Amino acid sequence: MRIVCGLDVHKDSVFVCILSENGDKFESKYGVLTPELEELHQLLVNHGVKEVTMESTSIYWHPIWRILEDIEELKLVNPYFIKQLPGRKSDVRDAAWIAECTMKDLIRGSFVPAPLVQRMRQYNRRIFDLNKEKVYKLTKLDAVLQRCNIRISNYVSSTDSKSYKEVVRLLSEGVTDAILLADTIHGRTVNRVGKDVIIASLTGVVSEVDIDLIRQYREEIELDDRHLQECQEKLTAICKKEFPKEFENLQTIPGVKERSATSIYGA
Repeated sequence: MRIVCGLDVHKDSVFVCILSENGDKFESKYGVLTPELEELHQLLVNHGVKEVTMESTSIYWHPIWRILEDIEELKLVNPYFIKQLPGRKSDVRDAAWIAECTMKDLIRGSFVPAPLVQRMRQYNRRIFDLNKEKVYKLTKLDAVLQRCNIRISNYVSSTDSKSYKEVVRLLSEGVTDAILLADTIHGRTVNRVGKDVIIASLTGVVSEVDIDLIRQYREEIELDDRHLQECQEKLTAICKKEFPKEFENLQTIPGVKERSATSIYGA
């Protein structure tokens, strides 16, 4: 006999409806702490449930999915799609409606990648987030320098370049002498715009507060860089272990290097 289950997922609770082919129905409510979710898993096993459908509510479905992963057929469904199905009565609980739609094969599950790919996606998305944070902090850092009338960002290639970083490092250590700062600028930049212009662009009005803020932003950016490297190393290690040949072949494509290759697998 076919037995299905509908789960209505909320932030602090999960409503459960187990429905059998002969019309028998069991309804309950569980918390979302791990021991409670394990009780839910045992309940499904005891009732012989082979099919479970749940709504993809924010991120709250993730831990439930992990605990119920060994269920024979696990479906994740967009809540909007469930609510648009014809025939739903306003007084029907969501869990019961999900179970009923599952029993009548009205629901098609969304794609959920394998656990390995999910882990890779987490690293990949973290890298994207860190890059966004780093760009934001570099912009804020340059705003502090501009406030001090240090205009070196007008002449170097980027605010993430080696010359700019060296200037920031010295400023964060309290060095404000323009000639000393100018010595850190790459020779090509000096030759292109002239030594006098570089020294003038590094002659600023720097207060103690500015030095503190520059140091703080520099430390935050360096932390972002360390986390970026760590995430990339983890992602690369997974690719080399799980897809060694494919990972190597991807990098033979012109323009595709390690970062791009890992991003493809973690997309």
